[in-house]
This record gives sequence, C-alpha cells and structure tokens, in this order.
Amino acid sequence: MIVNKSGGKIFGAQLSAAEKKALKMEISRQMAEYDTKHKLELQALFLWTLHEQLGFGEKRLRQFFDIFDKALDDLIERYDLEESDSAWLCTLKLKEHGIDIEDWNNNKENDINGKHV
Repeated sequence: MIVNKSGGKIFGAQLSAAEKKALKMEISRQMAEYDTKHKLELQALFLWTLHEQLGFGEKRLRQFFDIFDKALDDLIERYDLEESDSAWLCTLKLKEHGIDIEDWNNNKENDINGKHV
C-alpha cells in the first residue's frame, strides 16, 4: 500500500491489485455476516408486509417463507463465494419482465403516497 501524505497528514492510499481483491473479499464476508445476523428481521419484515398489505394468511406466508428463506441463503452464500459486482439474478430476471427496481429506487422522490406517477 502506498500512503499519500501532505504536511504530515495522511489523505489517502493506493492499494495494490492483491490488496483491492482482499479488501473486496472482506467486505463481501462482512455483508454475508450482516445478512445472517439480521435474517430474522428481514424475514419478519417481508412476512408482516405481505400479511398487512396483501392479506396473506398463515398458509401463504409459510409458502412464501420456505421459498424466500432458500433465496436469502443463496444470496448470503453469493456474498461469500463471488467476487463479481454483477447484479443478483433476481434483479436481472425482474428486468426481463420490465421491472427495474434500480429505477424505482432512483425515482422514489417522484412517487406520491406510494403510487408511481
């Protein structure tokens, strides 16, 4: 690592390719750890929203839970195994159906009362 200094103060660093790779792997590991730690809260958020907003009962919630739990485990595993910045498969599949959640996130300020204008 090359440290950039000026006037005795550090203001940046240049990482080697190996250091960048190691840093990226560590960030991915920490993301997987974070998701694992908060998995219960993520599941509860989705299940509660489906119940409250769409009226899902216990049977449908359990069906969703079983499918979502597997998908969440796959996402966590992806953080641990891949070095790619490519979009998660679900993001790409939604785009194939004309649903661009990246666009939705970027245009939240255009939404009025939860309805896209």
